[in-house]
Amino acid sequence: MKAKKTKRIIIYAMCFLVPLAIATCYFIYRKFAPFGNSSIMTVDMGQQYIDFFAHYRDTLLHNPSGFIYSFANALGGGMIGTWSYYLMSPLNLLILLFPISKLPSVIAVITLLKYGLSGLSFGYFLIKSKKYVSWSVVGFSTAYALMGWMIANQFNTLWIDAAIILPIIFLGFQKVLRDKSSVLYVVALTAMFIINYYMGWMIALFLTAYMVIYGIARAYPVETKQYGHVIFKWLKASILSAMLSAWLLIPTFFSLLAGKTHYTRNQFQIRFEYNPLDMIGKFFNGSVDFKQLPSGTANIFVGSIVVVLFIYYFFISSIKKNIRFANLGLTAFMLLSMVFQPLDLLWHGWQLPVWYTFRFSYLFSFLMIMTAFTAFLHILDEGLDSKRFSITLGIILLGVAYVGMFKKHFEYLRTDNFIWGCVFLIIGIGVIIACAIYKKSLLLSVAVFVVMAGEMSLNMVTSLNNLDYLKSHDFTTYTKMLRKEVAQVKKQDKSFYRIGTTFARTKNDAFTADFNGGSIFSSTLEANTSKFFKHIGQPNGDSFVFYSNGTMFTDSLLDMKYYMNQQIPENNPNKKHQKEPVPPLTRKPDLNNYELLSQDKLIGTYKNPYALPLGFLAPKSGMNNSKVPADPIKYQNELAHRLDPNIKSLYQPANYSHIKYNNIYKISQLNNAILKKKNMMELSYITLTVPVQRDTSYYMTLGTNFNKGQISISVDGQSQTQFTPSERTIIANIGNEQIDGNINIQIFVNASSTMLRDVRLYKVHNSKIAKFSNDMKANPYKISKWNERSMTGTVNVKSNNQALTTTIPYSKGWHANVDGKSVTPKKWENMFLYVPMTKGHHHVKLSFWPEGLTAGLIIGIIGWLLVGFEFYRSKLRKKQLTSKTNDVNDA
Repeated sequence: MKAKKTKRIIIYAMCFLVPLAIATCYFIYRKFAPFGNSSIMTVDMGQQYIDFFAHYRDTLLHNPSGFIYSFANALGGGMIGTWSYYLMSPLNLLILLFPISKLPSVIAVITLLKYGLSGLSFGYFLIKSKKYVSWSVVGFSTAYALMGWMIANQFNTLWIDAAIILPIIFLGFQKVLRDKSSVLYVVALTAMFIINYYMGWMIALFLTAYMVIYGIARAYPVETKQYGHVIFKWLKASILSAMLSAWLLIPTFFSLLAGKTHYTRNQFQIRFEYNPLDMIGKFFNGSVDFKQLPSGTANIFVGSIVVVLFIYYFFISSIKKNIRFANLGLTAFMLLSMVFQPLDLLWHGWQLPVWYTFRFSYLFSFLMIMTAFTAFLHILDEGLDSKRFSITLGIILLGVAYVGMFKKHFEYLRTDNFIWGCVFLIIGIGVIIACAIYKKSLLLSVAVFVVMAGEMSLNMVTSLNNLDYLKSHDFTTYTKMLRKEVAQVKKQDKSFYRIGTTFARTKNDAFTADFNGGSIFSSTLEANTSKFFKHIGQPNGDSFVFYSNGTMFTDSLLDMKYYMNQQIPENNPNKKHQKEPVPPLTRKPDLNNYELLSQDKLIGTYKNPYALPLGFLAPKSGMNNSKVPADPIKYQNELAHRLDPNIKSLYQPANYSHIKYNNIYKISQLNNAILKKKNMMELSYITLTVPVQRDTSYYMTLGTNFNKGQISISVDGQSQTQFTPSERTIIANIGNEQIDGNINIQIFVNASSTMLRDVRLYKVHNSKIAKFSNDMKANPYKISKWNERSMTGTVNVKSNNQALTTTIPYSKGWHANVDGKSVTPKKWENMFLYVPMTKGHHHVKLSFWPEGLTAGLIIGIIGWLLVGFEFYRSKLRKKQLTSKTNDVNDA
């Protein structure tokens, strides 16, 4: 008995250590931090997640209210949706133990641990459910921990917890199906919902499909008369899990209503997304590359032995037909889901994913490996049916032949990877046959493990070698520099303000450096924020906004009180060219009119004298607007006038004096003109000479063809650096001169011809911005105390037609209390919050409490009460049973 326990512990340890060791060796080979100067940061890990991890650390260590709300989230936004999607993994707690400079290393360690824990979890599931302990379990666990989905989503670390918890959920699910305790199922499923609701939804859908298909096939592992009882028990346990996690799920649901649900655009189509046979190519190693990430087929690599055993399972006569048919039905459903768009849409919560397609494919891999292990145990007990195994090999041979014949179609599949796939297939078949002959041989058990671990290791190397990664210091050097500058500003100014930058590593720099910014890249972005940015001429999309094109007016309105600008380092011919530590984002000549506070070789920090406070008084009549002009400058003009009726027209058209042409046919007007090259091989551009006045800011609007790289711009020889992706016309700051003179704008044509869509010139005199600012500052909301989710202050209202207007993004979660009485906040510009006010001096408190959080907490408490009631009833039942037994014994 002791020997069996020791053996089990050793196998558990190996299930954890083998995938951990394989992944660690690869990390060392690639010199990922902490093993070198590289990192696992690529795509979203480098551009999004690592910034959220920095926020995670700052929130838990210094600012707990950031869990609920943050002004680093664009102009401000609820954070529960962000935390529930990105940050709830328990392993993230390791981040708290190290300084932020070690963040790339800590994320790598967390990723390695997730590989190991996935293997341990699956090994535990196999041993507990199949009552079989051997080295072959380690092989199947390694196949699971290093399956193609895991490799392709290594940098989507927020999803990988699902692979760890899934086997535990399914083990508890099997207990429910056998009418045993549902405790493990409830605990594991609740944990999944809390850690990542998105993956939790997919697992819940998989379990539902299992229940339905196995129910139709009458394949539950209980007597037929117990089916209804088992279904009811499963439903009760699933609902209880949802109730226990409701405190997070319900506010997240409301967050999604304000965000992602607005972006769905007629995605439901009855169509196949690709030829189903194309999936076969993903069973060969090295099937992940950058082209596959945004739009490839499902990542379902599981190794040759698993594929052979999985197919053979359906021909094993000793397995009941109804069970095989049920498994076949579930397999068919999963395969159809990976090619048929309506089902694909269902798995992803009715929104097709942007990048990382078929995110649920790990569930199919789990089904394959679990089924293959069942077939393996049957082979050990019964041997092989040569005829049925020959049919299996025939099916596999057809698949290999298809991939071989159309290999050019599989762009990601290199010839050597195809050959290695065939080699491992032959070896795997040989090992399976040997196991059938010699049954439970220790040597063959080890051989199964070695072959499976070897093939999964090869796939990891060949797949991840196709990807490029950021250097660790790209993050650490930049973060140290930015946090230092932000800390200096915070030290001298404790009030509320926002900070703008003319440089950026990512759109989430505000999270990395812990400041109130104006940009965000997040799947939980609120739709109204994206729309507002589009209206004012800022780059925006379904999941991001970028405050890279602020005008003096929007800087003033949005309380961009400080600006940081990248300094141009002096050229040193004795030094080798190095990558800029401060990546330039845009030119901002308007900084000539702001106050320079400090500067070093990398950054200059400026103070904006025109920045408004977070709240100010404005006419109630200006709070409503139903029509938004397409031109962002016209919209800003209207907005300024409605907030301050004394401002009649903020911006005016600017004119150019003449145009020079270089290899371009002449045009009659600038806007919507078609620039056409004369000679395709020569440099082509036009030069606009624009007369400028002192103390005046100049802007140019640019249409969407600028986004496509068809044109590029320089002003007085300086490239008009510009972040380009946007859904609408953007604004570029081209001048703010201290003396009268001219500026020269060169527009380069990078195609044979292009249209200058929405290209116009505007100007605004600094005195108009100063007047707008002074008018709005005359009656400010004086904030005396604030944190991320609440603020308290006073305001002196001089007439009944004024409202306390803020640039806090409106949400139903915001509540206002005026002089101790609750007042319902309202929305202006379909974006910001304002509070109706009466004449007089008022004490105003604004506080945020996420919509749905109260209901979620109540439902969660009810769930816990039900748990307590069930526990009490179970204990009472046992006591009564013990009492009856004692009575019988006494008799």
